Amino acid sequence: STQSTGDANDYFAEWIIKKVGISESSHVLELACARGAYARYISKKTGCTFVGIDIMPDFIEEGKAKLTEHGVQDKGELLVGDMMKLSEVLGDQKFTHVLALGCLLYIQDDIDSFYEQLKQHCNPGTWIVAQDFTRTCTVEEIKPVMNHFRSKVEFLMPDEYMKKILDAGFSLQYYNNDNNDGVVKSADTIMAGGSKLLAEGLLKKEDFTHPALRDALAAGRFIYGTYIYTV
Repeated sequence: STQSTGDANDYFAEWIIKKVGISESSHVLELACARGAYARYISKKTGCTFVGIDIMPDFIEEGKAKLTEHGVQDKGELLVGDMMKLSEVLGDQKFTHVLALGCLLYIQDDIDSFYEQLKQHCNPGTWIVAQDFTRTCTVEEIKPVMNHFRSKVEFLMPDEYMKKILDAGFSLQYYNNDNNDGVVKSADTIMAGGSKLLAEGLLKKEDFTHPALRDALAAGRFIYGTYIYTV
């Protein structure tokens, strides 16, 4: 995903639309949406309504300008808010589809509480599309990656992660980690750019932590998976 740049991965967005049946009558929530790239793209393609939330006010302001630029400003809104306090932001809104793309890694240590909150904003049959990291090694081995994400969260192992979804009462409809190679390639691209900045003295060596993520992904110690589950 190129979410961090503010652009949706068009191929993946199209895949989501088809896979979970987003249409004009859908109401989509994008969590930790940054500038709302996926909600914006999907709404433009399908005519659905949407809400995006992110904790960074600057991202939301930039995203609002992009809604107008793409002609979907009347279809939804982008709100500043914390995904661990959903009802404070969303009131009693319920959604047909929820997107959590690469953001749940920061709350894996409190994901049970998050799921309970999320269910308050779902109807029976609501689809959740999530992409997240899990570890296949010890916490000690993954410490450099935790440092990369500036996170103290000790990532869950794949079976623990899956159990959390099922224990929350969701039905798992789909899982794969086929995107892992794509994530490694993205990390390679970022590393090439970072190496150039290092050579030019524009980046400190201790701030360049992408090699830890790239190496863990390439070695299979860290896995990026796509999960689809329903209420």
